Amino acid sequence: MAPDQRKPFRYSGASPIQLFGAILMRKASQKPPPEPESHLYLLFGDEFLVKERVSTLVDTFLGPELRATNLVVLDGAHLDASALSNQVFTPSLFGGPRVIVVDQTAIFAGKSNQSSIAGKAIQSWKSGDRKAAMRTFAQLMTSADLIQTDLEQGSEWTQQLGEAVESGDRDVLVLIAQAYLEQGQTRSSVSSESVLDEIIASRFPEGTVLIFTAPAVDTRKKLYKAVEKHGRVLACAVKEQKYGAAMDRAFFDDRVLSTLEKAGKNIGSAALEKMYSRSGKELRKLQSELQKLIAYVGERREITSKDVEEIFADFHEAFFFDLINAVRSGDAVKSLQMLHDTLRDSSHPLAILGAIASEFRKLIVARETLFTVLRPYWKSRMNYQAFVKVMQEVRSSQPPKKGKSKLDLLAMKDYPLYLLLKDAEKIPLEKLVAIMEAILEVDIMMKSSRLGSQAPEALLQELILKICEPTGRHPRATGR
Repeated sequence: MAPDQRKPFRYSGASPIQLFGAILMRKASQKPPPEPESHLYLLFGDEFLVKERVSTLVDTFLGPELRATNLVVLDGAHLDASALSNQVFTPSLFGGPRVIVVDQTAIFAGKSNQSSIAGKAIQSWKSGDRKAAMRTFAQLMTSADLIQTDLEQGSEWTQQLGEAVESGDRDVLVLIAQAYLEQGQTRSSVSSESVLDEIIASRFPEGTVLIFTAPAVDTRKKLYKAVEKHGRVLACAVKEQKYGAAMDRAFFDDRVLSTLEKAGKNIGSAALEKMYSRSGKELRKLQSELQKLIAYVGERREITSKDVEEIFADFHEAFFFDLINAVRSGDAVKSLQMLHDTLRDSSHPLAILGAIASEFRKLIVARETLFTVLRPYWKSRMNYQAFVKVMQEVRSSQPPKKGKSKLDLLAMKDYPLYLLLKDAEKIPLEKLVAIMEAILEVDIMMKSSRLGSQAPEALLQELILKICEPTGRHPRATGR
């Protein structure tokens, strides 16, 4: 009889010695747990990939029946080294292998990681995700060796971050710190690196596995080197395009096809291509959109291009919306700030350049539209309500077009089109053409020059300053 088919022992009058002997014989007949490759792990990088890898490791070391009793997960954002030591070296009451996971700790981060950790906290706060902001802020406190009394001294503690955080973002960090203290979250003392170093270098009780996960690491830190020496360090990174703000195509295809296969779904090459064109670097968001798409098609096995277009979100829209609006307004200061924010949100410089180029191609088409299709109707001070009535008349008089194009402005929704035409009216065609020439020049330099490979952000900044240069008196809508 297979082990999983055995009936549980029931006491039926046997003596304690007989019962104990039967238990020992049963344990001896069971297959022992696999010997782990290592008893100490550090996983860092993309949080979604890290969680996947941790889940695989836990499945390797613990059977489902032991998870409830022999899996311990500690909050790495508020790690107590002494408590961790007690967990590692105190034998389990239930026997068998044990896995202790220290989730998303910043003890392996250094000064070089503070900018990215602070940026994540600020981004979460601005997006309204206060829980994520609090958690990431706790990681920042660990990496910067901050304690509660530092936060209570106003904004002085932000100076400890040096140039890692822009001055405009420090006010946001102060707000997060205030909310952190108001929620009663504290960090009275820094994690004892000596205790942690001792734990890492020690021999664990048999069957005990310790897994650290981290948002970022500094490979120069003593603790990192200790794990590297005594255990295994696993980098969990999303494979990205060499140029562009997207995943590597082979990596993307493998993730998508694997997920859809598990759900019993198929996807054609055209639909997969459309999905890839809408995706960015965020693996968690990709998985979320895939689950949404799977739920949308229901019992149907085949996922079509139409399904992708209707349900699968375009990752790039949120990244570029604020930047494009600022550039179109001609506000150089705001545009440069939006550029900085967009680059910080992991968008590749070439992807940003492509978004700017696409927008100014639309502005050129919009200006042409003002002097062709809309010439009998457009007025410089036309309000939105009047514009809606005009577009109803214009669309009804235009023959339907086959297929869709990003430059088919009449297919746009009324309000975005109204704003686009108003902006196009302000910019002379000569300047629009000059801007496109400047974009082409930056594109060539990014791909072929030393400056483009080492400092593409500088080229983008210079381009934005050129775009935002005042043009003097704008021509009236009666001429191009």
